[in-house]
Amino acid sequence: MVSGVSDALSVQHRSQTVSAPVGEQPALKQAETKQRSDIPTHRLESYSRWAKVTQGQHKISASQVAEQGLRQVSHLLKQLKKQSQKALSTEGAAQAEKISLAKKMQNQLSSLKLEYQNTPLVDHQLNLISPKRPAALYEFKLKSVDLASTKPRDEMIVVQLAQKTASLFLPANDSSPQLKTKIAKQMDSLGIGVLKSVGLAVSTETIYTANKSHWQTLKSGILMTGQGQRLPAGEARTIKVHEQLSWQDPREWRFSSNEELKQAIAKINKSLHKVDQQLREISEAKLKLQRQIDKLNRSQSDSKVIEETLYQLDSQMQANPLYKKVTSIMAQANITRSHVSSLLK
Repeated sequence: MVSGVSDALSVQHRSQTVSAPVGEQPALKQAETKQRSDIPTHRLESYSRWAKVTQGQHKISASQVAEQGLRQVSHLLKQLKKQSQKALSTEGAAQAEKISLAKKMQNQLSSLKLEYQNTPLVDHQLNLISPKRPAALYEFKLKSVDLASTKPRDEMIVVQLAQKTASLFLPANDSSPQLKTKIAKQMDSLGIGVLKSVGLAVSTETIYTANKSHWQTLKSGILMTGQGQRLPAGEARTIKVHEQLSWQDPREWRFSSNEELKQAIAKINKSLHKVDQQLREISEAKLKLQRQIDKLNRSQSDSKVIEETLYQLDSQMQANPLYKKVTSIMAQANITRSHVSSLLK
């Protein structure tokens, strides 16, 4: 119904935007104003309400898909935990078999895609994506190149990624934290950031970040040209990247030894707790959305709509006033206004 209304309005808009002779433009504007004013207020409110209800229904549908997907994630995590515990309690060929099964489940988790209308709902770290909690960034290091290392001379490095280029000016004798700040500002146009140090510990390594779309391009490497300080002068080189995995990413979990199995089980338990918490969040959000939709559906008085609609029809059908006929039918059939409202919608 909403799409039909929006299509009709778009056709009406296109028909009104056809160019007219200059002398006829004021008349056209008056006609447009009159045509808009002819649309009853309650009907415009209904269109707006339908649009909001439809948007709310899409949100509920997305939350249902996310909920179903997270339940699948929870099931796989429980199965993976079970296989890891069995592998930890066995040895030899039996343990190897359990580890093999655990790795297959790990691959299932890593390749799982949860989307609604081509929009991701869960990121690669099994986190629910929302406006308040965007998808986790991908982290990586540059192989064999440390751009944040202190050097005795200035250097200009040109970085090329796909069709975009950025120039990095790295001053002589700047400290590593100073260089990291400059690199982050200058590489922002390429969709590349620099991970800040967390806590009191200052990392000597430079960890870069990118969203999913940029990471797909970065995986094949970055083209860089230096001036002899950190990179050879004058010659463009493809610098390979090495992804840094978080413990929340199933790809990071290892099962090759008893110690690795213990660590994997601990990470699986944390992930299960996180997924259960996210399922509760989805359930609460769905209830809130449903209340909002119910409120929208009740926001307009049915009796008021009926009265206005009947009076408008009555004025246009003087020979056989519809209002009187419907009123008579209502009295004879002993029906309520809500019944008539449902017929008029």
